Amino acid sequence: MRILGEGLFRLGAATGLIAFVAVAAPADTFTPITSYELSETSLTVTPNAGDAGLSLAIVQGGVAGAPVATDGTHLLKLTVSGEADHKVEYRHNWSAPAYDLDGYTELLADVYVASAGALPDVMGIWSTNWSPPDNWQSATNLPTSTGVWTTVSINVSARTQTGLDFIWAFVLEDMAGTSGVIYVDNLRLRAPSTVSPAEGVAANSYKTYNRVYWRPASNVGLEGYNIYRADTAVGPYALLNPTPVTGETYDDYVGLGAPLYYYKVATVAGGEESDLSNFTFAPGYDGMTDDDLMDMLQEDAFNYIWLGGHPSCGMAREGVNTGHPADTVTTGGTGFCLASIVVAVERGFVSRSAAAARIQTILNFLENDASRYHGAWAHHINGATGATIPFAGAQDNGGDLVETAFLIEGMLIVRQYFDDPNDTLETSIRDQVTRLWEGVEWDWYLRVPGGQVLYWHWSPNFGWALNHQIRGFNEAQIIYLLAVASPTHPIPASCYHNGWAGLSSYVNGNFYYGYQQFVSQPLGGPLFFTHYSNIGFDPRHKHDAYANYFVNHRNISRINRAFCIDNPNGFEGYSPLVWGLTASRNPFGYSAHSPTNDNGTIAPTAAMCAMAYTPDESLATLRHLFDIYVDTYGTYGFYDAFNLQNDWVDGGWLAIDQGPIAPMIENHRSGLCWRLFMSNPEIQPMMTAIGMIYDIDYDADGDVSATDMLNFAGCLNGVDVTTPPAGCSPLEFDFADLDEDGDADMADAAIAMTQQNAN
Repeated sequence: MRILGEGLFRLGAATGLIAFVAVAAPADTFTPITSYELSETSLTVTPNAGDAGLSLAIVQGGVAGAPVATDGTHLLKLTVSGEADHKVEYRHNWSAPAYDLDGYTELLADVYVASAGALPDVMGIWSTNWSPPDNWQSATNLPTSTGVWTTVSINVSARTQTGLDFIWAFVLEDMAGTSGVIYVDNLRLRAPSTVSPAEGVAANSYKTYNRVYWRPASNVGLEGYNIYRADTAVGPYALLNPTPVTGETYDDYVGLGAPLYYYKVATVAGGEESDLSNFTFAPGYDGMTDDDLMDMLQEDAFNYIWLGGHPSCGMAREGVNTGHPADTVTTGGTGFCLASIVVAVERGFVSRSAAAARIQTILNFLENDASRYHGAWAHHINGATGATIPFAGAQDNGGDLVETAFLIEGMLIVRQYFDDPNDTLETSIRDQVTRLWEGVEWDWYLRVPGGQVLYWHWSPNFGWALNHQIRGFNEAQIIYLLAVASPTHPIPASCYHNGWAGLSSYVNGNFYYGYQQFVSQPLGGPLFFTHYSNIGFDPRHKHDAYANYFVNHRNISRINRAFCIDNPNGFEGYSPLVWGLTASRNPFGYSAHSPTNDNGTIAPTAAMCAMAYTPDESLATLRHLFDIYVDTYGTYGFYDAFNLQNDWVDGGWLAIDQGPIAPMIENHRSGLCWRLFMSNPEIQPMMTAIGMIYDIDYDADGDVSATDMLNFAGCLNGVDVTTPPAGCSPLEFDFADLDEDGDADMADAAIAMTQQNAN
């Protein structure tokens, strides 16, 4: 016997496609005391003295006006007549077997009030053999309406008596009237079980089947899981599998056009089955829109930190199901996930208050527990203690400036989002982010006074031994942007040009597969180069001396896709819909995959994060992978990578790959994270300092003024007109084409109006 549907809370607004359950109901066992069956000849139930108006009878359920029994076929009927004190009591006696209270938490009884006059305001048990602590125990969850079964609970957790053979008085008092009819059934004891129920239960709908999946349990003697299905949330739930399932997924083949189904999962261990989990649902595949798909993937990727994060510090684990120690949390990956939490609030996947509380837990840990090195954090941190875990060998036991910058990037998005001046928690978050941001000594990581190049690592024991300069182009542009922007420890703006962009290989300018690449290595490198720094920094409609980075990153994404279509190495599965080379796990370990380092491994995060640059191509790949390569999708979205050449699909996820997905998709959908990050007051002065100007800042003075807008207006030439009007140079016309569609029209004017920031 089970109590179903307890402990449920929904993490997000229903997408129509997937639902997650964060906390499962307690797994309990039940010991029957009586179901009032005719076969229970050892039981005697009698009215207590003084209740002449109470008569008792064991009757058949569902007959002569009685409700259907909740357990067995019969139930106890109480008929109350003329009880002027509005109270009745009745007694149970057993000749055998006796019952025990020790080890149980509740005594439960199902109560059905047939007439309003019998509704009690007080219920409980008074019995001399229940003491200590005392003879009386009141009940909770009393019936409040007629015609329905209510499970009444009596707390027995403080009582340890055993071998009991009577209950002196089952009490109903302060009844609404003096007469009426009540039915009672299924008196039972409830105790915690040693078998924990399945958690993280979710379901996805595919064309012909639903996939149910859950997180692996840690019960001793685990035998597997049982999967139950129902047509409604309240059941009844029917067992689907004849024997326990030994994995963490189950495919329910329901055919085309299947209706909405509900699922629950039970853990089986040591011959015992847990309570059922909370329900999840799979509503069927038909009608899945692009928004459905993006909602689903964003929520699942967000759950990487929300459900899979470290239980005490709240940060993102380095990996889930990847073999990494459970206490290893990652700094940069947490920064990406902070942005993911903001997206989750905006999309309704989690409440604003719950998100703020989780963020404060993370910030408290980073401020009070985690070791810092001239303000920077280590790449890997022990989530239980805050101690540094060396990442790149024993000498990497100090600060990691690149990971720190990714973390600060996420923090600055958080600071601008949680902006309620009247909310003490949100105010505390803003203040704490400011302290942490201002505590990073970016200038220290120049290594020497007057230095022009930032260094990646510093160790209190080994100093600069790793000797790793941060130079572009790669994922680390945000480090220089933040270091120049720092209000407390800035580096000179010249470092951006001499350090970050100082190598001759920074500028490219070549065409690959018909797309011009302005910066970065030939064929663009791994796609994460174009993601990590642009979770927050908006590359649109602006350029420095080297590139418009939105155009550059869009073209690199298209080059990456074109390379996979070309597939010069002949790897299985590559196509216009299967593309995306970036750093990920692979059948042989881990590598930064790219067109110049290709072993057949596709990481879905590459195309998904590229959605900010190539929405049409990325959405098509999202739909294709979800439809066709169903084994690449799990609890937290697409698995880290797959390699069809080697018939390999990873079974885990990495923070640095899952964390960017929700923010980068949201940057395509609404520009939320870009807008928030750019609204930080430190950003615009930094852009001016390094010469990063808006495309329509024609006088290059760091703002978009009325004068610039007049110049822009002089370049407008109508829809699909691809030549500049008289008085507008080809370069000015190119800058005026803000939406990159080849013309300068009113769509571009609408964008320009959002950029004017000066008179």
